[in-house]
Amino acid sequence: MSEAYDVIVVGAGVVGAALSTSLGRAGRRVLVLERDMSEPDRIVGELLQPGGVRAMQLLGLADALEGIDAVQTVGYQIFLSPEENVRIQYPHIAELPSRYGRSEPLGPDMHYEGRSFHHGQFIMSLRARMLAQKNVTAIEAAVTSLVHDAHDQRVLGVRTNTASYYAPITIVADGIFSKFRKEYGGAYQPKVWSHFVGIELPPDAVLTPKHGHVILNQKAAKMTAQNQQVGPALVYQIGPDVTRLLVDVPGPVLPSASNGALQRYLSSVVVPCLPSKIGSALAQELEKGTRLRTMPNSFLPPSMQGMRQQQFGLIVVGDAMNMRHPLTGGGMTVAFWDCVYLTHILGTGAWSPLDAYDDSFPVPASARDLSNWTEVQSMLRAWHWKRKKLASVINILAMSLYSLFGVPNDHLTILRTGCFRYFERGGDCVRGPISLLAGLAPDPLLLVYHFFSVAVYSVLLMFRGDLFVPIGAASKGLAKPQRPSFLQWPVLCVRAIMVMTYACFVIFPVIYTETSSKMAFFGFRAYPTPILKPLWPFFASSAIVYYCVSKMQYAGVRSETYAKDPKNPYLKQIAKEQSHH
Repeated sequence: MSEAYDVIVVGAGVVGAALSTSLGRAGRRVLVLERDMSEPDRIVGELLQPGGVRAMQLLGLADALEGIDAVQTVGYQIFLSPEENVRIQYPHIAELPSRYGRSEPLGPDMHYEGRSFHHGQFIMSLRARMLAQKNVTAIEAAVTSLVHDAHDQRVLGVRTNTASYYAPITIVADGIFSKFRKEYGGAYQPKVWSHFVGIELPPDAVLTPKHGHVILNQKAAKMTAQNQQVGPALVYQIGPDVTRLLVDVPGPVLPSASNGALQRYLSSVVVPCLPSKIGSALAQELEKGTRLRTMPNSFLPPSMQGMRQQQFGLIVVGDAMNMRHPLTGGGMTVAFWDCVYLTHILGTGAWSPLDAYDDSFPVPASARDLSNWTEVQSMLRAWHWKRKKLASVINILAMSLYSLFGVPNDHLTILRTGCFRYFERGGDCVRGPISLLAGLAPDPLLLVYHFFSVAVYSVLLMFRGDLFVPIGAASKGLAKPQRPSFLQWPVLCVRAIMVMTYACFVIFPVIYTETSSKMAFFGFRAYPTPILKPLWPFFASSAIVYYCVSKMQYAGVRSETYAKDPKNPYLKQIAKEQSHH
């Protein structure tokens, strides 16, 4: 059996095209098998964060962003309601610690920038560079199955309708609807959280050019769409003449577009929740009968690759291996950084994207022999944990923010509003979160710090009485905070405990899936993610806090100041106790 190739890549999407090109540049003979080489038509994968631009620069693929009418993205505008918004910008190069790594920013003012574009045009630009790479061969064919060794079941190659191809390493990058994930992917299977409904709007529908718009519809939905679930909406430019609107429809089941249910939902529920300019543009497109595009939003925790016997010789990457909600637009950033690390590991060593980069790590010479699976397996384990710094931040941030922004719950409303007020403070309250969102700060501890800073700040504002009052509104005479009386503090303490508990329920289960090294060994599937185990310290602390609050309440309502106050809810009980003495 002859092997004309070192690596076979199944799929020529974002990961497949980029990884094939970089591996070819690193000296490997690569065969790419793609079912359809025509331009794809999708509504996601249209916004690349600055961290993804950095990875493309390391891969030598930054020029793929040119000539496709890509639009500069300099930051975000976040809407708490149609009338209330805050603008945040990507950080200046001097604002990030050197330990996070450096790359040249694209902005003329030395601020990092992302890019937004038509997904199909971007893919064709990547494929053009793939086809131009001399070590890469691309064939338009559908892979029907993988070829296994009859003795030890390792993967030897792939089989199409017309031929079989062999190589020491087979990389599956066939995307969100992967046909090989269930059998070869790992311990987890994707779970659909919601759906995006995409539609193109006129260019003037965007409120602030070069900014992504995140519209949190929960506050407006309470007034205009009671008893209806309304998810967040995203608005961004994908070209000089086109604006993309993505509306999140919560739940695993999407209303049918064929019977008009989806159109009615958008026009009667979503349109009133949007800023008037965007809502009017959406209403006009719905009246025209503009085509609605849909895409499921799934969560799939990563699994360590190549550990089971039938996975030897096989690596599953991209959305086939790891997905998160696309609310934060971090999927392609994770994908390109996976290409960086895998090229460093699987290349010949003559060139690596991590050459002269601070985050580089040694690869033993024995691991350069791709048929030596024991050594390759060891490097795949290193890759699994190496990618965690960035991938876990983006995964946790995406799923936590979606839970925070997309779930109608009174306690999450406090956190959601507190998050918005946190951004209004500016400074490090913006710099840290936007650096995490941009994929520029691969620091999980920084994420946890800012997440619980938001939770604590939300509780603080609740006790101060100005949670729902915009910063600076009092000085402008627009609104005044109403500080709660001391008698309301016991109730506020209980609510504070509930808010912190919900904050833990939002983030800790996702953290657990990222830090767990569970895999499917010997054909057994991993158990479902436990909830109580990682949260038991918080439950214990909550019980202690509740006991202390009760004691404080008991002493407070019986103090000389409040014992005889007519508004004291315990007045009768105190008088009865005193009558017995």
